[in-house]
Amino acid sequence: MTEVFLGTIAIEPGRWAWFADDAAPPMAISPWLDRIADAGFDGLELWEHHVRTAQDDEVAAVFEHRLGVAVFNTYVGFDETDDAERDQAADWIRRSGAAKAKWNTGPERDDRARDAYRDRLARFAAATPGVELVCECHDGSAMDDPAFAAAVLPAGSSALFHTHDDLELIRAKFAAYGDRISHVHVNHLFTGSPKLADIRDELAEKIGVARELGFDGTWTLEFVHGTGNPELDQRELLFAQAVEDLAVLRDLLG
Repeated sequence: MTEVFLGTIAIEPGRWAWFADDAAPPMAISPWLDRIADAGFDGLELWEHHVRTAQDDEVAAVFEHRLGVAVFNTYVGFDETDDAERDQAADWIRRSGAAKAKWNTGPERDDRARDAYRDRLARFAAATPGVELVCECHDGSAMDDPAFAAAVLPAGSSALFHTHDDLELIRAKFAAYGDRISHVHVNHLFTGSPKLADIRDELAEKIGVARELGFDGTWTLEFVHGTGNPELDQRELLFAQAVEDLAVLRDLLG
């Protein structure tokens, strides 16, 4: 059966507040883990701030839970010349036991930036042995150009696509990365984060195209309906939506 993970960022209303200097600490994620497992998720895509800002007992409760951390989601920067912050992120990745770690680059796209990203990523890979580094290749970053990204990814690393990507972009990513695409973020922020039941046909088409192109990887529900809506962006409502979306996604994946 295809593995589907829950991104803990999906049920975190304060997901973007951490950019602010006066941001409140994120929610404790450990009290949710039994419910996430019982709902049928195969593991977590753990947003780094759910442990990096937590007390030791909370970190232990997350890392030792039966659900397990499948993907460690880091936003550590790759524009800085100093590896210190990346070394800290690598330490958290190793501690988590995750098989995969998701990362992003900055926006610079020239040859010098490409070479710098490649060198920094190679060192990051060396600091996370046995972990598959998954490029989010995010819109607005240098890596949203599949050809640029293909020249940067270190050996053994992989990439993901988003379900908000149009079919042309999905095909372009597979043309550039081939079987290095190993993961999907189910994310429709750009179209208002609809319920998956309301875009069932669109999602089914993208699943079909990805499979035709050879995809047989893992999936994460990254964001759900209600994200960014003051009335709906609440933990219980977000979790309920994630469970509803999981049923739709499982049905489509077969």
